[in-house]
Amino acid sequence: MPEESHLEKALAIMTSPSGSQIQRQLAREGIRLIRSAIKSTRGRSIMYEIAEWIYHGGINGLGIGERMAAGSRVRGDLVVKVYVEKKLPKRKLDFVVPEKIEFEGLPTIRTDVEQIGKVELHSNIARVRPAPPGFSIGLADEAQVAGTFGLVVRKKGTEGPLYLLSNSHAIAASGFAKKGSKIVQPGAYDGGKAPNDTIAALSEWIPFQFTDKSFPNTVDCAIAELEDGAATAAIAELGVPKGVNLDLKRGMEIRKMGRTTTFSVALVKDIHLRVPSTYPDGNGKLGRVGFSDVVLTSFYTSGGDSGSGVLDTGNNVVGLHMAGSPVVGIFCKIGNVMDALGIEVVTQQMTGT
Repeated sequence: MPEESHLEKALAIMTSPSGSQIQRQLAREGIRLIRSAIKSTRGRSIMYEIAEWIYHGGINGLGIGERMAAGSRVRGDLVVKVYVEKKLPKRKLDFVVPEKIEFEGLPTIRTDVEQIGKVELHSNIARVRPAPPGFSIGLADEAQVAGTFGLVVRKKGTEGPLYLLSNSHAIAASGFAKKGSKIVQPGAYDGGKAPNDTIAALSEWIPFQFTDKSFPNTVDCAIAELEDGAATAAIAELGVPKGVNLDLKRGMEIRKMGRTTTFSVALVKDIHLRVPSTYPDGNGKLGRVGFSDVVLTSFYTSGGDSGSGVLDTGNNVVGLHMAGSPVVGIFCKIGNVMDALGIEVVTQQMTGT
């Protein structure tokens, strides 16, 4: 039976651009991409490169998880998960996802197709002072988007200033807002207006890489510098985070406080998720943004919860909620967020709010 390390290498090959550093590194280990037959429902087989069929329109994401059988997970039986919006009868499919994928240098890799619904970018809406993470925020001049104040953070190794952390698509117009733009609580979608409801000014975000293929992005995040006394580090109903947990595991329980669904809990299902999403590209169009190394959970969010801090049962931060569907949630790993922005989470050991 393949080990998890084998599945990680297979997933890396499948989702990395042809000729990429990852593919070259694995090739030096004797692990190479080979062709895979995709069974057609119309009486013929079509040959695709493994790196090509994963971009078929019916596939929502890829990752690693336990195989499903009769609606239950088979513990310990790890496979490459192929996530789809909706499972359809074979007679309505253009092709059937291969049950097995062969790689030179790896054991046979099995796949499992799982329905997760339509993945969408994902609201407490009252005005609260000092403003707590878990409540509605947004750009003062963006009344069409609702988001969540995720966490209070600071730059690594500094005492201040303090910043609020959320998603780029929630407080930075997906990277196309202007630095210094006012952030209001509640967000403009929920009636917040500048200057009376202003709590922060947009400071920094991680730009998205738009690609037709591959998954080069790992975070959807932005920070805004908080006004003095405008906010507290204590997440509504959860309190100040105790620390950060980088050791994510399938089956662990997580929780969050968000604008729309308030307090909710979920279970981690996949810590190796690759998933494409759609973001405005700055030209009035929507473009493809492929994410890797993000986390899939059972359902715990809805629209407006984007930017929520995700914590484990010990009140340690594990991630930043990003998107979801009617049956799953998706969050960025907090380690990736902290590295990308050069920040640390304000905890009980780092007072200052």
